[in-house]
Amino acid sequence: MRIKRLIQKKTKKFIINKLANNYSTIFQAYNLSKLSFCKISHVPIKFHKKNILADKNEEILLKIDGQILPKILETGSFDPFIYNFLKKQKIKKNFLFIDVGANHGLVSKQIANLKFIKKIITFEPAKEIFKLLKINLSKVNKAKNYNYGWATKKGNLNFYENPSNSGDFSLIPNKQRNFLHKYHFEIADLQLKKILKNNKNYQFILKTDCQGYDIEIFNSLENKLLEKIKFYFLECQNFSDDKKSLFIEKISIFKKILISCPLIHNDLRSIKPRDILNYFNYKVEFDLVLIN
Repeated sequence: MRIKRLIQKKTKKFIINKLANNYSTIFQAYNLSKLSFCKISHVPIKFHKKNILADKNEEILLKIDGQILPKILETGSFDPFIYNFLKKQKIKKNFLFIDVGANHGLVSKQIANLKFIKKIITFEPAKEIFKLLKINLSKVNKAKNYNYGWATKKGNLNFYENPSNSGDFSLIPNKQRNFLHKYHFEIADLQLKKILKNNKNYQFILKTDCQGYDIEIFNSLENKLLEKIKFYFLECQNFSDDKKSLFIEKISIFKKILISCPLIHNDLRSIKPRDILNYFNYKVEFDLVLIN
């Protein structure tokens, strides 16, 4: 018995040492567990020092997952690409930031620190996530938040969740997104038209992060609306060939096209519209920054 207890103690110590600071493994184990009686709806993350995501001693609320939560615990930040890019621009005019697929509101929370951002409008269809977003952005007085998404048609649509990644909700299912929800969506073109009409004193920044559905949204927007967007940030994945020609035609509206594709190159580089075909052939995700 003494040998058995010693082995158990040594094994336990070995496992703890291996898991220490590997937050993703811990939270993935939680997600894979059978939660028969209850679950942890969210966790508060308290910051020891001020950064672009939170003030000192401020808390943000997050779902338990294997991606966003461990990343913030390790680095104290979350996807600061858009914030860092905009901060480097010599911007003097007043801007409105439109955040489609806002998730926990973390990108908008960072963007709110930029002085030229005078107004933020967020859209998030997932009800459980939206509740956390409202709390996370409760101190951002310039933010208006809406509990619906953008799509090419209106209604309560099938929306698929990846339980291991609280940032991976999409209208497009895959093997990882195996939880089905019904959430409300409005027509993207009409939503953008309404925002532009009601906010004529602003310049516009549009960000979409819709897990593979971004190009569907982009292709559905009228050209005259796209011409009024100063900066458009969108995430791209490979999609059907019949939509690529329209996509190339529409990105040609913009004066400058920048691409970020960390799996292929480290820099943010300028490309011509047809160069985008090369990145589709790589079959990897990449981000575009379209500038007027």
